[in-house]
Amino acid sequence: MTLIQTNSVMDKTTNPNTPSRIRLLFILLTCGCVGLAILLGLLGGKMSDLEKSNSDLQRNLDSATKRAKTAAADAEHWRKQAESLMTDIGEARPAAGTTTLGDSNPKRNFHPEEVAALVNSAGMQNIIAAQQGPVLAMAYKDLLDSYKLSPDERDYLQKLLLEKQMVQVTNGMQMMNASLSPEDRAALGQKIGAGMAADDAKIHEFLNSDADFATYQTYSKQESAHMEVGMFEQSMTGANALDPATADTLAGIVADSQKNFPFTVNFYDKTNFGNPAVLTAPTIGKFFDEQAQMQAEVAAKAAQVLTPAQLEVFKQNQAAMRQMTKLQMSNIQQLSNGGQ
Repeated sequence: MTLIQTNSVMDKTTNPNTPSRIRLLFILLTCGCVGLAILLGLLGGKMSDLEKSNSDLQRNLDSATKRAKTAAADAEHWRKQAESLMTDIGEARPAAGTTTLGDSNPKRNFHPEEVAALVNSAGMQNIIAAQQGPVLAMAYKDLLDSYKLSPDERDYLQKLLLEKQMVQVTNGMQMMNASLSPEDRAALGQKIGAGMAADDAKIHEFLNSDADFATYQTYSKQESAHMEVGMFEQSMTGANALDPATADTLAGIVADSQKNFPFTVNFYDKTNFGNPAVLTAPTIGKFFDEQAQMQAEVAAKAAQVLTPAQLEVFKQNQAAMRQMTKLQMSNIQQLSNGGQ
């Protein structure tokens, strides 16, 4: 009975004499179904995009976490390797005016010649180059990209950058030695300045452009910031990838904060590594507390140029940088005997 009634209604609706309001109802229902189908299709597409974005974000977060663990492992390896090489030198003779093993708070002292022999040894030079090479490639990636170099040209410029970095690191490690006399410390400072100037002259000659060299000089002053942003940039993929303009803006934010934050002792300024008097546990601990404050301010400013997904990964990257800095400072403090 129900089936017959239904068919009867359908017959009436298809009859040319059916009232216009019933035909209008079917037209509206048909349009509604079509609209619903279109809406579901759009929603399906949006959900697919959202799932892909979430997948990209999770992959970025996993990458940042992996980088943090890798950085920690690499720094720990570096610490053990340096400690092993220090042990190979043997106990150094106490320098005049320094603490001896008979005192209540003994410190090991290294003669300048022994530290120089250590850092200039083939083993240590290879370790430093292997550690610094990838860091420089990451820090200077955007600058090298902007120069449109051939592969051979890019390799050569990276070689010059590494040579300059080796001058700073090799001599800088010697300056951390608490047994160094003021005269020897001043001589090392002059040696670093002369070596860096010589390498800059090579870079200027290679670039063959005053404008490009000026860009390089500005960029190199923000090397630490570009390294941090470069690390973050490499962990961003897919829909969350960072464009060059945003990366440059972000590097500027980080660099300004590193330079202008009122640190008690600013260890982003590498010249402080050459002063064993400030390389003490309390001073370094204070720097870590202040670094966390500075990074929070940076993240707040970064939120204005990054998407929420990018910002989340950036914060993970900041945590990785804190871990790297702590292990780096631990190595430096060990080499300098923790100050005098």
